[in-house]
Amino acid sequence: MKRMLALLVAATLLLYGVSCGKDSSKEVLLQIYALDVGQGDCFLLRTGEGDILIDAGTESSQELLCLRLEQLGVTTLRLAIFTHPDEDHIGGADGVLQRFPAQEIWINGAESEEECFTALLDAADACNVTPRAVKAGDALEIGDVVLFVLSPFGGEIESGNADSIVLKIFCGNISAIFTGDADLKAEQALLDYYGASQLDCDLYKVGHHGSNTSTGADFLEAMSPTLALISSGKGNSYGHPHGDVLASLEAAGAKILRVDLLGEILLETDGIEIWQK
Repeated sequence: MKRMLALLVAATLLLYGVSCGKDSSKEVLLQIYALDVGQGDCFLLRTGEGDILIDAGTESSQELLCLRLEQLGVTTLRLAIFTHPDEDHIGGADGVLQRFPAQEIWINGAESEEECFTALLDAADACNVTPRAVKAGDALEIGDVVLFVLSPFGGEIESGNADSIVLKIFCGNISAIFTGDADLKAEQALLDYYGASQLDCDLYKVGHHGSNTSTGADFLEAMSPTLALISSGKGNSYGHPHGDVLASLEAAGAKILRVDLLGEILLETDGIEIWQK
């Protein structure tokens, strides 16, 4: 863990850059797809050493999600991460795992009696994979990408939003933070544990679909992201993303990319810059 914390500190001190265009001479090391699953989360990270899925949307979006993964040429998953057992994050998980077997599966360790969670576990069993309950300090290197688990911190893990898996993802000098639905209390715990400097990033996957239960002022200031990626459904009944969160992101100077307005979003990086396709 100490080695990975050292890597985390060193990487966040590196110079970084963001652009809207791409120099064709640059080698793309990582693609980040924000897939349109309506009112839910689903992200596909494509590396030279395999595909990584973070969450799998809702049950109602499952068929379209699997079709899109097939269109993208996905056959298997190097890693599937399910941040917490809410239906809008794991509803499509069983169908995805049945069609695209995962070599490794991460969960936050919370128990749930929801049918979609049981279906996820059954699908993992069919893949001959035992889901791993990860905690702060766990890390994995896949090709040019390092995934570092910032939280949960271990102990008794609840099934709510607060114990969502929070990731810091590195590709060269570029970093991203994905927070699942982590709430304000969880954000404060991250600040207290790591300090603001270790939370600096280029890309922030906005917590809880842009709800004002996440993205606190101090947490946002610590991250100081240049890009803010929001996954929410068009015209959803929750009012996500909330206006005060959008205002805070704009005031922080982040370029806001919304799945509900843009549909599927693709970001690419060569490890030096990150750009929107």
